[in-house]
Amino acid sequence: MNRIKDQIKGYFTFNRTEQRGIVILLVLILFVILINALIPFVFEEENPDYSKFEKEIAEFELSQKRAKEDFADRKSSFGKAENITGKLHPFPFNPNNLPAGKWRELGLSEKQIKVIKNYEKKGGRFCKKEDLARIYSISEDEYKVLEPFIRIENKKKVENSKESNEIKPFPFDPNTLAKEEWLKMGLSEKLVNTILNYRNKGGKFYNSEDLKRIYGMKPEMFDVIKPFIEIQQDTVIEDYAMNNDYPVVELNSADTLDLQQLKGIGPSFAKRIVKYRDMLGGYYSKSQLLEVYGMDSARYEGFKNFVFVNPDSVKKIDINSATIKQLIKHPYIEFYTAKSIVNYRTKLGKYSEVTQLKDSSLVYDELYRKIAPYLIAK
Repeated sequence: MNRIKDQIKGYFTFNRTEQRGIVILLVLILFVILINALIPFVFEEENPDYSKFEKEIAEFELSQKRAKEDFADRKSSFGKAENITGKLHPFPFNPNNLPAGKWRELGLSEKQIKVIKNYEKKGGRFCKKEDLARIYSISEDEYKVLEPFIRIENKKKVENSKESNEIKPFPFDPNTLAKEEWLKMGLSEKLVNTILNYRNKGGKFYNSEDLKRIYGMKPEMFDVIKPFIEIQQDTVIEDYAMNNDYPVVELNSADTLDLQQLKGIGPSFAKRIVKYRDMLGGYYSKSQLLEVYGMDSARYEGFKNFVFVNPDSVKKIDINSATIKQLIKHPYIEFYTAKSIVNYRTKLGKYSEVTQLKDSSLVYDELYRKIAPYLIAK
């Protein structure tokens, strides 16, 4: 029994080192307990704030909803615009006193036509394109489709057009034409005297555009006589070259090296000029150079007096045999215009002259003046 007591006592008997270790361990345990007890009082427990995160989620959901609604609206508008585009069949037109039948051809309903005609009966007139948009029966989408085809001429332009119709042009050289012949053509005596005074003072017409700059020569009048101008180029150009330091270049026969001799024309512009010439079939006016990509008026003014064109070298398209595919290769003729030309040819049987194109539904005056030099009716 004493032996068991001695063994138990031996377990709880520690030497000095062990006693010191136990004391240190107890102190550490008490320190940890104390720290854990004080932490809640020293550091207040923070409740996480999710409000900012929740706000961001709400904003994101709202943006998604708006995007969905916007997409639905766009889809609806696109479908609506597509329906309107299919309904309307626009062609160049003047809305003033346009017959009801033409409005029908455009694709307008009887109700819309009735509103327009009532507007005209009350003295209404379309002075500018935007006036058609004010007709309440025509929607905004419909107006957007029709707007590029609206042609409204002001009174002054109409008067000039009437004056131009009185001109009876014939082939002529403005450098040699006598006064009687100018008058016979239909030009006023005042304008003829201005031309003759210019010539008498040593002035020469190096190309057709020079005649356009004569004081009193109206653009509408010039457009009528321009196709008939036949300047004897060789004599004129030789005379011009003798009095200028820069070489004179004929645009329809020049290569890229010839063109680079002109002021402001480098290899890149020279290539563009030749490429556009090939697309057109030749230049009939040097002012067409302004249509070359990147060409600005400042650059053009720097060399325009040193170029000319030989209109006889322009390639002609036979409108009596050309297909739609062949016509649309020309930069000035788009698909619907080409289709209109071919359809009107089918109706006629054959074009007897190029001027008959003016009666085609999509060939308006401005377009006719641009494409006429490239067309022929064989």
